[in-house]
Amino acid sequence: MKKMILAAAFFLMSLCFGGDMHAGNFGVCGGANFHTYNLGNIGSGTHTQWHAGFVYKFNLPLGFQIQPSLLYDVKAATSDSMPVDLSVGYIDLNASFQWGPDLILFRPYVEVCPFAGYGVNGWGDLKNMWKKDGNRWEYGVGLGGGLQIWRFQVNARYNWNFGTVLPESKSKGLFDNADFNGVSLSLTYFF
Repeated sequence: MKKMILAAAFFLMSLCFGGDMHAGNFGVCGGANFHTYNLGNIGSGTHTQWHAGFVYKFNLPLGFQIQPSLLYDVKAATSDSMPVDLSVGYIDLNASFQWGPDLILFRPYVEVCPFAGYGVNGWGDLKNMWKKDGNRWEYGVGLGGGLQIWRFQVNARYNWNFGTVLPESKSKGLFDNADFNGVSLSLTYFF
């Protein structure tokens, strides 16, 4: 599994650095996550964390762009009703498919963004359970939009995570269908 993530990272980097690299196509991004977690029978709520990584954009005709990105994305859950605290750091590979008209000074756009990730570390009260029995893979899709002004891009997206934090067979009824969904806000700068 780790080899697969490394291969994806090397593939993305080869796209970014290989061949003729145009100014303004490679960038760095970061931002905040507002995940609405669901911990099955324990409860749900919103927890704020962060993400950061690299992005590359491919300009296509008719206002389309594809922006693959490789991010370190932290997702977390806590509960007031029980002493539950879990944070998981994922390496996420996103592929944002954007459409928006170039209005010379700025470019508004809408996007669809499928993603897949692998949990590389966890901490908190439930970290041992997650390390032993947790579902390391996550996948889903995000819908959102944003605005690009010169080399800056501001983005808001709602992400639906189709995976679960723990398999039902291992969750012992406490965390059935536990997942991380939510809003991410990002700022990207293209070099």
